[in-house]
Amino acid sequence: MYYVYILKWPKKHYIGYTNNLERRLAEHKRWDTITTTLLWAKTLIWYFKKETKEEAQRLEKIIKRDGHIQHWINHETFIRSDDEKR
Repeated sequence: MYYVYILKWPKKHYIGYTNNLERRLAEHKRWDTITTTLLWAKTLIWYFKKETKEEAQRLEKIIKRDGHIQHWINHETFIRSDDEKR
């Protein structure tokens, strides 16, 4: 299983994919990722499950290329994180 996810920063977002969402989020929170260290992006907004790495990579590219993050955040098939449900 692979996950496409969005992290929130005050005015920007970070989009990524991984096969281990918990590990990847822990890396972001420990500042192990240069991009999110620079952005201070630490809040998971949502994630979406994909069966294969190729599907996850394809969706990540579509979201990044599209540029309309709000459309994807509001998509009915994405899973909101607990942080966003509060």
